[in-house]
Amino acid sequence: MASIIAVLTFSFIIAVLFFSFFSTTTTTTMAKPDGLTINLTHRDSPDSPFYQPNLTTSQRTRKLILQSEARALHHHLKQYPKQHFNSNALRSKVDYQGDSVYMAQVGIGTFTSGPNSSISYFLAMDSGSDLIWTQCDTCRSPGHHCFPQRQPLFPSLRSSSYRKLVCARHPLCYPRRCIGNFCSYISRYLDNSTSAGFLASETFTFYSDSSQKEVVPNIVFGCGFDQVLRVDFGQEGNFAGYLGLGWGPHSLVRQLGSRASGRFSYCLQTMTNPRGQNTFLRFGSDIPNRPGLLSTDLEQYSGVFNDGYYVSLLGISIARSRLGIPPDYFARRPPRGGTIMDSGCAFSAIVRPAYEILERELVKYFSRLSGLTRIRPQRFFNLCYQRSRRQGFNNLPQLTFHLRGVDLVVQPQGAFYVKETSGGKDYFCLAMIPFDGVTLIGSYQQTNQRFIYDLNAEKLFIGQEDCSRNA
Repeated sequence: MASIIAVLTFSFIIAVLFFSFFSTTTTTTMAKPDGLTINLTHRDSPDSPFYQPNLTTSQRTRKLILQSEARALHHHLKQYPKQHFNSNALRSKVDYQGDSVYMAQVGIGTFTSGPNSSISYFLAMDSGSDLIWTQCDTCRSPGHHCFPQRQPLFPSLRSSSYRKLVCARHPLCYPRRCIGNFCSYISRYLDNSTSAGFLASETFTFYSDSSQKEVVPNIVFGCGFDQVLRVDFGQEGNFAGYLGLGWGPHSLVRQLGSRASGRFSYCLQTMTNPRGQNTFLRFGSDIPNRPGLLSTDLEQYSGVFNDGYYVSLLGISIARSRLGIPPDYFARRPPRGGTIMDSGCAFSAIVRPAYEILERELVKYFSRLSGLTRIRPQRFFNLCYQRSRRQGFNNLPQLTFHLRGVDLVVQPQGAFYVKETSGGKDYFCLAMIPFDGVTLIGSYQQTNQRFIYDLNAEKLFIGQEDCSRNA
């Protein structure tokens, strides 16, 4: 017995020395029982794998406009799949449909070789779906397909913590969707792209900053063995899968259980912030206490988990002047698709009749200002003005989305796009797009606001905040 105790004591000392050595560079902890923080990266941040330094600001903005159009189409066709759109217009939009604005870098698996115990991937944050998935190297098998990916395909069979879910034994198995004895999944997209594979439990590592990471075991995810994706980021090879944050039981917020208690939060920095566009996704007790936040109801329809987070939008104001937009324009009633809070969408997409009223009233508002000339940049925002001298966001009005129970006040930095030009001039545009169907309140309009989603209470809490301060 004494020899056994001596061996155990020696092993403990070695383990302590090993941990102390490595903790000088990176701190690894098991997930706290009541909270979690994950670093999010904007796709146009220099830290993003999508960052293209050769692109101009206007080119990046144009790509985000296409992404917003496609995101709106994606949400709308999920509700009304039998509607028909012009095929050429559809093709130009679906090339960007799955490209979420924010990504999370996560580690997946447990491996004994190499400097890290997991393999790191960038997953697109998506509040409009609940499944977490990435490509597995079994997609190289005969008869299966992989889309281009720069990061290594996940080698599931080499991970000691990988476990496929056994059919009819796990609550997260999709009904009547098994391959042999194991649970499977299939995700379909509006351009007939698909991802199919097995559902498995695995250890995930989440990064809260460059030196802090937390390990969370038994996360159920889709291990994709057959992918046919035609979206542009798949062709660039920087995309590896999705991190679902939706209503359903497969979403990360639900799987975290008591660590999240059904709550997650973010506070997005403005695109013009020179400190960067990163932010934090916080769960449970890691969510900062913000007394006095007002709330609106979160809604879902027909028990569909992948429809996104609906809210009741009642109207819009310009400089505190309420516009005459009927609330029915924003309701979920065919052919209109309701209103969704969607941080994965870059710029808000406003149902066309409401957008036309907003644009018309802004034209009246700007007609009272001197030194403005309306311009129409090709394939850009609809409403733009050239100014005789640079003014930045000065003399631009705030806009307000009137939600049931709370006003989302959007300052000019979140309502307008401003671009400097030669000769000491600049131009500005309304940073929103019209759409025939659903209304999305996108991430550009969500900046400098604290959002707390409480799925159990079915509430969204909102309040203004400087998101450059430890968001």
